[in-house]
Amino acid sequence: MYDKDRIIYQLERTRVLSLQMIERVPHDQWFDMPTGVTHVAWNVGHMAIAEYFLGLVFVRGAREKDRDFIPEAYVELFGYGSVATSDPSSYPSPSEILKVLGSVHKTLLDETRAMPAEELSETCEFLEGEFDHHPIFEQKGGALEWLGYHEHVHIGAIGLLRRELGSKPIEYFQESREGKRFA
Repeated sequence: MYDKDRIIYQLERTRVLSLQMIERVPHDQWFDMPTGVTHVAWNVGHMAIAEYFLGLVFVRGAREKDRDFIPEAYVELFGYGSVATSDPSSYPSPSEILKVLGSVHKTLLDETRAMPAEELSETCEFLEGEFDHHPIFEQKGGALEWLGYHEHVHIGAIGLLRRELGSKPIEYFQESREGKRFA
């Protein structure tokens, strides 16, 4: 049912789009909350912690070595139900958040590539308590597919924040005609 190569392709392409959006917000604006609800730092950190849980924990369970690439504080700062605050001192720096985002993504892609395709049809490794299931999927392949959709929501949120912070719309087609590559 699940196409592993297609899932990997979608995860890679989605991240290209995410980074294209994220890199267009200056780090000194990452904690601005023009709508009073969220900021770029929270969205990027949330993408990292969501990728960790959806793509790794639900697929293969948590591992002790995960602490090497995803700080424990990210659950509280950026996890499900967390609330953004405008105080930059409450958060890691934009550079650190980007580093974690990249480390989680690399680990996810490496482990997904190494996974036998048949494993995608197995039931997820859900946690006890609040995360004992997911309302959208039950299988590991579904978790990985949902991860891409989830990230697109946050690309949109970051795009809206960019505009609220005064940036013009991104002219992707024009940039592409001028030679910019989105790879």
